Amino acid sequence: METPHSSATLPALLKHLTEKHGDRVLASDSNRSLTYRQAEQESRELALGLLAAGVGKGTRVGLLMGNSPDWILAWFAALRVGALVTGVSTFLKSPELAWVLKFADIDTLLMQDSYLRHSYVDNMERAFPELASARGGPLRLVDAPYLRSAWVWGGAAPEWARGRPADLRALGRDATGLSDAFLAKVEAEVSPADPGVVIFTSGSTAQPKAVVHSHGSVVRHAYALHDRHECAPGTRILVLTPFFWIGGMLTTLLNTMIGGGELICPERPDPGFVLKLMRRELPDHLTGWPGQLNAIKEHPDFQPEDFLRLKPSHNTQRRAGVVGPPPDVPLPLVPNSLGMSETFGPHSGELDGVLLAEDRANSFGRAINGIERKIVDPQGAAELPPGEVGELLVRGYSVMQGYYKREREECFEPDGFFRTGDLCAITEDGHLFFHGRGGEMIKTSGANVSPREVELALMAYPEVAEAVVLGQRDPRAGEIVVAVVVPQPEAQLDPQRLRERLDAELSSYKIPKLFITDLQGEELPRTDSGKVQKHQLLEMIAPRLDQQNAAIT
Repeated sequence: METPHSSATLPALLKHLTEKHGDRVLASDSNRSLTYRQAEQESRELALGLLAAGVGKGTRVGLLMGNSPDWILAWFAALRVGALVTGVSTFLKSPELAWVLKFADIDTLLMQDSYLRHSYVDNMERAFPELASARGGPLRLVDAPYLRSAWVWGGAAPEWARGRPADLRALGRDATGLSDAFLAKVEAEVSPADPGVVIFTSGSTAQPKAVVHSHGSVVRHAYALHDRHECAPGTRILVLTPFFWIGGMLTTLLNTMIGGGELICPERPDPGFVLKLMRRELPDHLTGWPGQLNAIKEHPDFQPEDFLRLKPSHNTQRRAGVVGPPPDVPLPLVPNSLGMSETFGPHSGELDGVLLAEDRANSFGRAINGIERKIVDPQGAAELPPGEVGELLVRGYSVMQGYYKREREECFEPDGFFRTGDLCAITEDGHLFFHGRGGEMIKTSGANVSPREVELALMAYPEVAEAVVLGQRDPRAGEIVVAVVVPQPEAQLDPQRLRERLDAELSSYKIPKLFITDLQGEELPRTDSGKVQKHQLLEMIAPRLDQQNAAIT
């Protein structure tokens, strides 16, 4: 087991991995392949340019790019000079982009000119009309008062940008007093305690929160997860999950780098292009959200061997939908993991290859070493006994430093625990069971129903691809349980048959009264990270539910 030194930072991690993996390929796309050694050299050049441009310890740097070798280079370059780096979502529309850049106090923006059908230059100009009259000098934007400069990758830089990557590298080469030795002194002053990365949560009902993590917590947790889900040297992973969110940053980017693997970055994520890339590159693994993977399987050019040639996936990947040969054990006996942006990924899980006992089916695992968990009354602070459902609180080395622009007292309990908002139970032997998000509990005729429990029961049936359980207001019962059940390709779902099967597994009050079984996965409203937006889904299906209710009564 490889353990990082207690003083490890992200610049130190890059140096260590360069020494360890050298000329192995780190990342590739249609334009180039980047080795670990090249990543160190080229990010060093960009880092010197950033220093010459005035970026240093604590400078707020935004990174707006799709997955690519350039994303990795720009991210490490900014981290090497001690900047606080915010990954900016490539899905943002102009008003959202304006809000993020202002809220995060971005001083320096490193951005692509465009990605897929999106022109980020146009998005910026729509977000900030003042850019139309800006000409390369320090920016002064009323709606982003801290933003001073932008450096643009891709085509010609707009007049309001300070320049392109070549200009940034030249700035570093030509600056008096800047050298590799100077950068080494700068990196030596980056501390594990320094804030390093900001990750915006993908909330569906309000403005996202900005989660701040330190260098030390990122590096230590990346190693902790790698020890559980090891990536072997030379492993090639075709990645669809974006690096600016926790799944792409931790379980894909950092886990692969620590293991000496290669990240294959598609220039387009559409199913037809990904299929062609898979057949040409023959990756070991394919990572993506379930909706992305299902879209590939449903593409007319898809062949079963496209997925069968992939190597078996990790426990957490299989539960998340990462594809490979069919599992030889029931999915409920494969441990899941539970985590969030605030804990820099999983706080609970199991080692690779571990299978659950029958009485621990659907467990999300035990606590990762160094992380404490407890279950409390959702309305108070009293700790609940093993097996009882309440709110999960966590504390430990991987928990965030806090939310950006929120005081610590707003983020944590007096004893340092963080309230996750997840409704869970923990058994005597430490296995965690997830029962849904706080506020999602369905209250029907005085009884509480966990949507997650019903969803897991439905998704255990082989003909079910996805299940979403909701509560609909009802004048007599308060709420009634309804289910949207997405069938597997070619499968037919009979609501009455589903009720009969659930009746053997669940109490009668938990069985959905109404079913919607003719929607496809891509029709469900989702956040940019693939989570189903339950409030929007309920609004979408409300007329159909009313029709079913009328027919019953």
